[in-house]
Amino acid sequence: MKSFFDKYTPKSLDEVVGNKPAIETIKQWSKEHKKPLFIYGAPGIGKTLVANLLAKENKWTILNTDASDLRDKDVIKSLFTVACTSNTLFGTTRLVLIDEIDSIADKKGGEDFGFFSEFEKIIEKSIQPIIFIANDPYENKKIRPLFEKCEQVKFDLPHKPSILKFAKDICEKENIEYDVVSLGALIENSSNDIRATMIDLYTLSFSGKITLEDTESVGGRKKDEDVFKVLQKIFYPKDFFETRNVTDSMNIDRDFLLLWIEENIPRQYKNSNNLARAFDNLSKADINNARIRGNNWVLLKYVIDYLTVGVAYSRKDREPPSSYTPFQFPRVMRMYTSKDKNLQKAIVEKLKVKMHCSKRIILRDYLPFIFIIAKTNKCTKDLITYYDLTVDELKYLGAKITEKQFEKLING
Repeated sequence: MKSFFDKYTPKSLDEVVGNKPAIETIKQWSKEHKKPLFIYGAPGIGKTLVANLLAKENKWTILNTDASDLRDKDVIKSLFTVACTSNTLFGTTRLVLIDEIDSIADKKGGEDFGFFSEFEKIIEKSIQPIIFIANDPYENKKIRPLFEKCEQVKFDLPHKPSILKFAKDICEKENIEYDVVSLGALIENSSNDIRATMIDLYTLSFSGKITLEDTESVGGRKKDEDVFKVLQKIFYPKDFFETRNVTDSMNIDRDFLLLWIEENIPRQYKNSNNLARAFDNLSKADINNARIRGNNWVLLKYVIDYLTVGVAYSRKDREPPSSYTPFQFPRVMRMYTSKDKNLQKAIVEKLKVKMHCSKRIILRDYLPFIFIIAKTNKCTKDLITYYDLTVDELKYLGAKITEKQFEKLING
């Protein structure tokens, strides 16, 4: 079954939310591509997605690489060969896609020294389309000469009405009850960030409705607290200290971040040596994190080091060329939330039989009181037997009860 995010990721350029004028400019560029294209803008707004969809719609093959690969001189030579030669034997155009170019330091004595001058030579002789992608081309002064030789397209955060329409379509397809005010508040909480909005929609979809109270429970989020941006700094580090300190302003639980990193290591690291090093550092972070639960907080710094720079700088060997791989929501979290959804559904069905009212009314008016009763451990034998609740359903409601205690309560 396709995940929530797979289902609603745009499959064509026309489905991309926002930046319509920029996308039209990119379409026009693709017809002649006389000079390279430089796409820039904030992280997480679809720059790389648009580049891949453009190649798909034009039936181009992609030579896709990022900043970490470009430190290898052999990679630059292969890029030069591809960019400066004609189409494939089958007449297919080859797109050279360079992602995260603003991560290249190009400092004297560094392993990537001379990159920009080499690429200026490549674009002068290239007959294949080239796309550069960056967050901020003005931050790195070395990029400027290259930037000025390209056709430039800026991506902005989508406007609220565009995201609202997108969110409404998802709610209707997923049979989620909503009102425009609540959806608007959800979008404002995510600072018009589509990925953050989708995460919140996915989280709230298990209750089958979205209300203002729900959006407040999710809470506001700053852009730099978005888990995708945190993963970006870990898997594609620009600076050691920036990566090390990425969790300082982040409102993400350590266990939550562990699951995200665990899910995405094999997606981002294809080289077996890089993969082994990354999982070794992740396991050390997990071990120290478990020891903290005994109030040994001196170990917290090791957890953070292994999770951030440990995983980030596990990429020491060259990665094989691959297409763009987006960050994936942890499967284990989807499994748990699916179980919770089934438990909630079973409880609501049992309440409906006794209360003779709709699911919506039970979720809105009665279930919150059941939660309060369960969490305060006030569930009596009569209450449990009347609604035929199981021990798993009681635990879902928040009751602190074991199977032995449950059996004793029922049989006592």
